[in-house]
Amino acid sequence: MNSGTALKQGFGLMPQARRAVWLLFLSNLVLAAVAAWPIYDGIQAFTVHRQAAQALTSGFSTDWLTDFAMNQKGALNRDANFAEAFGLITILVNSILAGGVLSSFRPRVLTGFPGSFWRDTGCYAWRLVRLMLLGLIGYWIMFRLLREDLSEAVLHWTASWQNEPSVVWVQVGAGILLLIALGLLNLVMDFSRIKLVKDERSSALEALWEAFGFCFSRLGKALVVYVIPSLGGLLLLGIYVLLIRWGHAGHVGGAISGHGHHDALMILALFILQQAVIFGRYWFRVATWASEWSLYP
Repeated sequence: MNSGTALKQGFGLMPQARRAVWLLFLSNLVLAAVAAWPIYDGIQAFTVHRQAAQALTSGFSTDWLTDFAMNQKGALNRDANFAEAFGLITILVNSILAGGVLSSFRPRVLTGFPGSFWRDTGCYAWRLVRLMLLGLIGYWIMFRLLREDLSEAVLHWTASWQNEPSVVWVQVGAGILLLIALGLLNLVMDFSRIKLVKDERSSALEALWEAFGFCFSRLGKALVVYVIPSLGGLLLLGIYVLLIRWGHAGHVGGAISGHGHHDALMILALFILQQAVIFGRYWFRVATWASEWSLYP
């Protein structure tokens, strides 16, 4: 099968996978709310008794964050550490949910949803967790070799160079090499998950090894079905950034300062826009899996 056919079949699978996309999106929305609650609670407790801080939170001013950081020493570091730790939980949960999402590409999922989704999620959970651990080791090796060791070697190699633009270009090249390596590892991990779900007898290590061979024996096709749907998610993100910049250039926050109900409406509109972009990115992510599912024999 060529990559064009795989993309066509993959996008054709999306109507039957739409409910799995919603479950993936809502599950991550709940995780985000749980992760954000301690941060929100801490800021709310700080601002509720301070009139100046309450005034600073209106509109889209970030001055309140400076005020919070200066008066609550260490709070931002604690919040960052909590968010980092919760990020690992999110990786675990999404690795497990991938089994249910990938199983939604099978015709039998048209009946019994969402029971079939959670049943398939539990069926593949342990092997997907083991695959996730292998993947995390791979990512750590990539960052250790290409981020730290290579960066150190580049700094040592270019230490005596007088031409600063050349030094910058070498450093940029090292960064691009890291991105390429991470992208290829993401590609292999995607096909490893598909192998695990398609072949229920395979182990995590076996799936990883066979996916590695498949990806590099059909690298061109694999890259096409991986990159094209992913560009849709990047396009959504770009549109969102442009909209935010346009709103900022129009001084939206300043124009509505002092009108609390307008501020609340703007924050609500921003939230809805953000969630729409995130949902769209999940949709394209699942479309990538569907296209890869169609390509993998």
